[in-house]
Amino acid sequence: MKRAVPQNLLGPGLTVCVGCGGVGKTTVAAALALEAARTGRRALVLTIDPARRLADALGVEALDNEPRALPRARLDALGVPPEGCLHAVMLDMKRTFDDLVERFAESSDARERILGNPIYQHISETLAGSVEYSAMEKVYDLWQNDDYDVVIVDTPPAQHALDFLEAPQRLIELLESRVVQMLIHPAFAAGRFGFRLFQQGTRRVLQALERVSGLSFLEDVSEFLLAFEGMSPEFRARANEVRGVLLGPQASYVLVTGPARASVRQALDFRGRLSDYGVTLAGVIANRVHSWPGTDELHEPPPNLDASAADLSALAEALASTGAPQRAAEATLAVASDYAAVVRRDGRALRELRKAATGAGGFWAVIPELPEDVHDLDGLARMAAAVFGNATT
Repeated sequence: MKRAVPQNLLGPGLTVCVGCGGVGKTTVAAALALEAARTGRRALVLTIDPARRLADALGVEALDNEPRALPRARLDALGVPPEGCLHAVMLDMKRTFDDLVERFAESSDARERILGNPIYQHISETLAGSVEYSAMEKVYDLWQNDDYDVVIVDTPPAQHALDFLEAPQRLIELLESRVVQMLIHPAFAAGRFGFRLFQQGTRRVLQALERVSGLSFLEDVSEFLLAFEGMSPEFRARANEVRGVLLGPQASYVLVTGPARASVRQALDFRGRLSDYGVTLAGVIANRVHSWPGTDELHEPPPNLDASAADLSALAEALASTGAPQRAAEATLAVASDYAAVVRRDGRALRELRKAATGAGGFWAVIPELPEDVHDLDGLARMAAAVFGNATT
């Protein structure tokens, strides 16, 4: 059965998967990318997740900062036509940041000073916002080169919607902040606060940091910030360009959630915050949902399992070969009743989110809890079938 899922999720453009951690967002993004390839698109999936889950699911040994093509033979076996292809890339945050420095540095000397600076080497990997800034830049770079019909983005887990758009702005504001300007221009600080006070107070703190860290802290900070100062306008302009793409009509957003109450609460919060940005969700995918076997729609409630004595007798007769038919029948019914309770729990937890998604004109798709973790392309194909149905277009 074909689902009512908009085909623009499969390109052209960007499909951005958002949601909290632990809901299978990485594998959902990979499943969408595989389906795009099966429809004849040139698809790429980008993950920010440092774990190996995406590489394992795609059946490749490792991923890095350059797109890696999946084996053609495996794609052929899954029905990917010759014009379709699937690539994957995992963000290397430092490499992406280094590329930006190489692009925007005012001179080769400035570039070498920044790349070799201990402060830069630290903040390019750990400063708040640098992961998200690098993610934005990599998405923009891959989308802009026109090698792919669709880029599926697995965003970093976040407590708030679109942290990966907000954090780069905070990073830029930090680099342009008053404190940073004081460090870049101590004469300015002297003019307002007295150079002797600046020396005796700030320098004393920095010298203490030098003793602890072993770094020439003041010298390194000043040198880095002076070299970086001329690049700040380019970084800001680039962030605004990327933000425009990710919030523009070429980007579709899919909210991924699980059936746990905490996940659903976070998903509802995500939906509200996305709306504040003017972003309309294309739809919601609920992953790892328990469903009753044999139902066409995964949100259907399980049957009533209240058993009469006659029901138990019939079940006991069917289980007579176990040697303990009555106890086996009771245990089987208990297991079925417990599972039915889990199915009802998932249905109740997802009801409000489902109503909100479909009421706003978005699609609603459910991926059932699979018998085992998805760790190969066949598993991704089963996930894609749950979202899109068996038919491809």
